Amino acid sequence: MSEMSRIRILIVDDHAVVRNGLKTVLQMYDDFELVGEASNGKDAVELCQHVRPDVILMDLMMPIMDGAEATRAIRQHCPQIQVIALTSFKEKELVQGALEAGAIGYLLKNVSTEELVDAIHAAHTGKPTLAPGIVEALTQAQRMEQLARGILDTSPDPAHLAELLKEHAPEMFPDSTIEIRIYPDQILIHDPPDLPSISAPAWHWMRAISKAHFFPPGSKLPWGKIQPDDAALILVPIIGFDNRAPIGGISILRRRDPNTASDLIPVIKSLAAQVSSALHSAHLRAQAMEYQKVAQELALAGQIQASFLPEDLPDLAGWQFAATIEPARETSGDFYDFIPLPNEQWGIVIADVADKGLGAALYMSLGRSLIRTYATEYPNRPDLVLLATNRRLLSDASAGLFITSFYGVLDPRSGTLTYCNAGHNPPYLIRGLEHVMIEPLSKTGMVLGVTEDGSWEQSEVRLAQGDTLLFYTDGLIDVQDPAGLSYGEKRLKENVVAHVGHSAQEIQAGLLKELHDFMGDAPQADDITMVVIVREPQ
Repeated sequence: MSEMSRIRILIVDDHAVVRNGLKTVLQMYDDFELVGEASNGKDAVELCQHVRPDVILMDLMMPIMDGAEATRAIRQHCPQIQVIALTSFKEKELVQGALEAGAIGYLLKNVSTEELVDAIHAAHTGKPTLAPGIVEALTQAQRMEQLARGILDTSPDPAHLAELLKEHAPEMFPDSTIEIRIYPDQILIHDPPDLPSISAPAWHWMRAISKAHFFPPGSKLPWGKIQPDDAALILVPIIGFDNRAPIGGISILRRRDPNTASDLIPVIKSLAAQVSSALHSAHLRAQAMEYQKVAQELALAGQIQASFLPEDLPDLAGWQFAATIEPARETSGDFYDFIPLPNEQWGIVIADVADKGLGAALYMSLGRSLIRTYATEYPNRPDLVLLATNRRLLSDASAGLFITSFYGVLDPRSGTLTYCNAGHNPPYLIRGLEHVMIEPLSKTGMVLGVTEDGSWEQSEVRLAQGDTLLFYTDGLIDVQDPAGLSYGEKRLKENVVAHVGHSAQEIQAGLLKELHDFMGDAPQADDITMVVIVREPQ
């Protein structure tokens, strides 16, 4: 084959092992010519000016300049060069970012040699290629968003919820049998309807589980059967909001790529949360219509608010967590949350609705549900979580309320906290044990629920061993003593410093004791919420 007819290829990846593996594959084909390698996007952009490749195999997560930014720069200056994103990630945000930057293909690094070769040929002729898993992931994300929108728009009863599930769930899980039940025997969806559901003993066993379970082909099942060799089974409980006990379950019998079907567990968990939220909302609506007296409504709202708080705090080696909320009334507009995210990261939320009473409590529940929904959709982008939450608050509610919120993503392995502060009281990062320094995590944008034009910048800090992080709402510093003197930020900082070196629980208990001693018999005017995180010293 002549040199002129060969496809000129550039490999861009920050891992030498990956580059060497791709090089070995490409050298097997006479119609491919490797013209260069780069370990980051910046070098790739510069190298393209010299070697002029036809096709680039581009990693996305790289230092100095990521793959999407490099793709955009290359396509702007050299539109004849085609870029195939080749990565290990299939999150909706990354896929859309790469395609919007100009990538013609998106493949996962577990792609087969034949699929990679076909994609290179397709890209060279101007034809796009998406990995099947990417198409499915995009469909799942789109359908999940549509389902969430339908739930928020209609607050559906179980019958309407069943219609929404029949509309969206089958496309989320192609080549699968999906069944969703609410105990004891209500079937919301069974698709395809002509295929049998899992056995009664399986459903009976499932009623006692609180975590997702994956059974690959040929595995022994707890109810005494063997999983068939042509399909995998995934069982995910639907957990109720009130008692945190299973109220139903989702079964997925996956026939396509059954050995890798466990990758579906996060999206099935998200679906279970949506179903639970919808049923809970329907339950709240029914109760609100049933009870007319304000006292009954306030008592109910207080129970709902309490059920939204995390039952368990994160249990992470080398870390301590403490959290508390003391409502000023039966209901509260404050909330905090800990959200498990991919790669062992945790989303941390503290927020305050700028009002009191039942309306603030309901608005809090909406804000909390939206943040949880978008936290799983954008696991590494607090700014996008707040942006999406803000837009949905404005489109779905006209309460005239707003929310101050701090949302961060904690990587416990590195100690890095990536965060956005939407008009909330700056948390305090207390560094050191002997020479103590306090660093406020200041506001990076406006409050939520005011304008659709709001935007938030991400900031990042790293908690070293021995550091303490204190989150709080303004109800803490606005507390007054019997003479009308406010507790204030200065007093809070002094008391925090006095407790440095203690455990998270001891710091929280000490601050609350000093706060209540200061208040004396004075009434509590606002909700008091506090979260303490300590990275244990060596």
